[in-house]
Amino acid sequence: MRSRILVLVNMLIVLALLLAACNGDKEVTETSVVPGEQPIYLAIIWHQHQPVYFKDPETGIYAKPWVRVHATKDYVDMAAMLQEYPDIHVTFNLTPSLIRQVDDFVAGAKDLYWVTAEVPADQLNEDQQQFLLDRFFDTNRKIIARFPRYQQLLQMRDGGQEFTTQDYLDLQFMFNLAWVDPEWLEEEPLAELVAKGRNYTEEDKATLFAEHARLISEVIPIHKQLQEAGQIEVTMTPFAHPILPLLVNNDLALQALPDLEMPATDFVYGQDAVAQVNLGVQLYQDHFGVAPRGMWPAEGSVSEDIISMVSKAGIQWMASDEGVLAASLGMGSFTRDSAEVVTDPDTLYRPYYVQGIQGDPVAIVFRDVVISDKVGFTYSGVGGQAAAQDFVNRIHAIRDALIAEGAQGPNLVSVILDGENAWEYYENDGKEFLNSLYTLLSEDELIKTVTPSEFLAMAPEQSEIDDLWAGSWISHDFSTWIGEDEENRAWEYLAETRAMLAKYEQGTRTTSAENLALAQTSMYIAEGSDWFWWYGSDQNSGSDDAFDQQFRDTLRQVYVAVGEEPPTFLDVPVIPQSPVSADQASTGLIAPAIDGAVEAGEWDAGGTYLASGGAMAAAQMFFSELAYGFDGSNLYLKIVSEAGYAFPSGDSAIEFYITAPGGGAASNFSRNGTLLGFPANRLVEIQLANGVLSGANIYTASGGDAWGEATALDAAAQAETVVELGVPLDLLGEADTGDRISMRAIFSAPLEAGGKTMLDADQLPVAGPALMAVPDLGNMNLILDITDPSGDDYGPGTYTYPSDGVFTAGSYDILNFQVGSDANNLIFKFTMAGPVENSWGSSNGLSIQTFDVYIDQDGDGSGGVGLLPGRNLSLEEGSAWDFAVTIEGWESGVFIPGDGGPERVAAASDLLIVADPGQLKVTVRVPLSILGENPETWRYAAMVLSQEGYPSGGVMRVRDVNVVAEQWRIGGAPAGSTNHTRVMDLVWAEPDQQETWLSTFTPKAAAQSELTEADFARIGLIIVSQ
Repeated sequence: MRSRILVLVNMLIVLALLLAACNGDKEVTETSVVPGEQPIYLAIIWHQHQPVYFKDPETGIYAKPWVRVHATKDYVDMAAMLQEYPDIHVTFNLTPSLIRQVDDFVAGAKDLYWVTAEVPADQLNEDQQQFLLDRFFDTNRKIIARFPRYQQLLQMRDGGQEFTTQDYLDLQFMFNLAWVDPEWLEEEPLAELVAKGRNYTEEDKATLFAEHARLISEVIPIHKQLQEAGQIEVTMTPFAHPILPLLVNNDLALQALPDLEMPATDFVYGQDAVAQVNLGVQLYQDHFGVAPRGMWPAEGSVSEDIISMVSKAGIQWMASDEGVLAASLGMGSFTRDSAEVVTDPDTLYRPYYVQGIQGDPVAIVFRDVVISDKVGFTYSGVGGQAAAQDFVNRIHAIRDALIAEGAQGPNLVSVILDGENAWEYYENDGKEFLNSLYTLLSEDELIKTVTPSEFLAMAPEQSEIDDLWAGSWISHDFSTWIGEDEENRAWEYLAETRAMLAKYEQGTRTTSAENLALAQTSMYIAEGSDWFWWYGSDQNSGSDDAFDQQFRDTLRQVYVAVGEEPPTFLDVPVIPQSPVSADQASTGLIAPAIDGAVEAGEWDAGGTYLASGGAMAAAQMFFSELAYGFDGSNLYLKIVSEAGYAFPSGDSAIEFYITAPGGGAASNFSRNGTLLGFPANRLVEIQLANGVLSGANIYTASGGDAWGEATALDAAAQAETVVELGVPLDLLGEADTGDRISMRAIFSAPLEAGGKTMLDADQLPVAGPALMAVPDLGNMNLILDITDPSGDDYGPGTYTYPSDGVFTAGSYDILNFQVGSDANNLIFKFTMAGPVENSWGSSNGLSIQTFDVYIDQDGDGSGGVGLLPGRNLSLEEGSAWDFAVTIEGWESGVFIPGDGGPERVAAASDLLIVADPGQLKVTVRVPLSILGENPETWRYAAMVLSQEGYPSGGVMRVRDVNVVAEQWRIGGAPAGSTNHTRVMDLVWAEPDQQETWLSTFTPKAAAQSELTEADFARIGLIIVSQ
């Protein structure tokens, strides 16, 4: 794949790059060196980006403060600090959406947090006081802890203490002070205010906000100054941060994931991708006075199809991810040794050219995933100097590997990551790390920092990629932005709006040139990637509903600009309304007699929703209670109406709008036009004549908010205020264990007694749909049943939970573990002492727990001895595992032992995981087609750990254990140890055996990559009793 050298074209590129250097870049030359002394080149690229935040069209106030506070804490200082390190050359990518909002703040715009903080504390109304309490602790707890008064206010808020006027004033001040970089806090006028500590005045707030305004105004000038001095290169991103390949043709997502569920409507607007690039270039030139040479395409997203448009816009290089390079070269992925060093370094650590259909070739550099993620996610838990030294050591290790490989060089390591998001997780905003890193790099003669343009000018002869993979920095695919229901629905909204706009561009409908330009700008903003980032279950902003509203409002602006009435589909949220938790969660199967007469106990294990007010149209509530439950074949529903409710004469109905498994056409509105808050594909209707049950039917949505033919339901009964109903699961898309069913009950009554015009008079639940998870329907042959001691969720006996409130007591305490089977699956069931909650919004209901199960099928001692990476446990001598199953919210899977470590043989999509918060139970089904037969003869080990999305190096997605617990770290590890286990609770019936096993090891302080199975504590396997 790495074929011909584009010599002639490269010479032209070199000439362009050298001419560009006349604009201020200092020329970097490759000096003659003795073999083995050639330096390795390092490109650090800080990506600075903010999405487009909602700006109230009437007040001009932004809803979110993040552009402003990252300017005061990160954007200025990250560039300015380089003036202390003149030999360090880095690259900053400033996105147009960030620049445009910075411009707006410089021109006088403010955000809601700023405006609320400016209100004199003695004039705050109750809503403003509550806003301060809710939102003015929106920062990392490490930052809050740097300010004693801020920490005190947090403790007061969390403890429910009443705030005085001075408390509110100090909170207004402290939030905005904490979001200022420590460098500026050491300078006047802020240093004096930091030292003051408390009892701030309105004048102090004015001083602080004047500094905020000053810092915001310096964002663009400091970058322009340093670029003109030749120390940094500033790069750009297309106008609205879109995924360019998906604008060209969203079917490009299928290259990496051929089975991906795609939107119903194609999106093929290459002209918009061209416009996004050109607008980004123009905005860059307007601010920096020169043309950009480099580009970070949003999310590192590239494809062969975008090369020509990028080249024709004058862009000479782009950046993407190592996974994209590996896929482009047909490698699958880059392998690393036990020290996390790439085993084929000369292939990764260099630029490549890609030739489009037209224009010059474009160079691409590819980020080192491990080092980039170390800075972004891992080093925050390590001392700054130690982290910086580890960074430099890793660059030297790469250089050593290149020398050992006989690489001719020069070689370029690219470290690329967000430049603003990591530092709040570091001590003191990462100052020690960044200063130590730049100092070490300045003093190191064998590592030379460069910008990609400088490197290409110095070493223009690079190989070409013949077929560039269509992918991004996340898993070298586009699944973060397309493929889930919400994402696909948003693409369909986008496509329908774009098709309307095309009629004006083509002249079949007319509007003014000015209005068309306004519509196109709104269209381009709606094409940005950030909307799609927050849609779906893979990411969570904490305010997804607000982003959804803003996305649909942006599409509305396209219609309004050209004089069209916005269509009603834009009234329907892309994100279904958040489900409401039951007042009483379902705890098991039920078997009620459908007779309207509620017998003692027959509904006790079902879930219950109680009415809490919120009438839609009537003064008298109809609903008092909605109950539900399942047996092996049916969904049961019970409605209790308010005692004494006076039914209107004529026909009325109780309607259950349901989202059943299987998809298909759906309606977002009730028959009478009420927005349901979710797409319903089934309607169960109970007909009432003068308040008396007259029939029950189920309907399937047929499209266009219409419903198909009725299917009669026989199991329906009424007695006084109670109506009971049974719905066969085969009429609900063959709903089965693990399926999640959304539902809302609506009472429909005539507008006038005896009339035919109907309206929706009441609904339950009011705040959102009910969510019913189909429980384990009980069809399991029991193989193993272990009762684990309670209260042993402390690993070897010393571990304590992290301090953040999400880690609720008992969440890691297994009470019971069962193994069973049905005709097709091996089934695991974990019953917990504490909550099984989905705090972080995964698609299967798990968030903080990771469960592992290890299976030894033959007992012959062959297979894996050490457990999955980071568990830091081995099986006792003579035992070995043949399969390992790990169960968590995002990356579950089945593994087998391999020569280079565990090999995945099944993904999360192959497993059925049911997290049942009502029963505090997690049920997992693994197909026997993966594992094999005769599970009753196998031996098992089972345990729970703490899930970690950003694990330490060499650790498979579980949380570290420190000596002392922190917000996101377990406590209780031995001092000076790295080989202690991360297991919180091991399933074993005998008391104290867990503690004995997990504490029996010799502590070592080696790196995770250097530990072997012999360094870990050993555990036994559970043998099934015959």
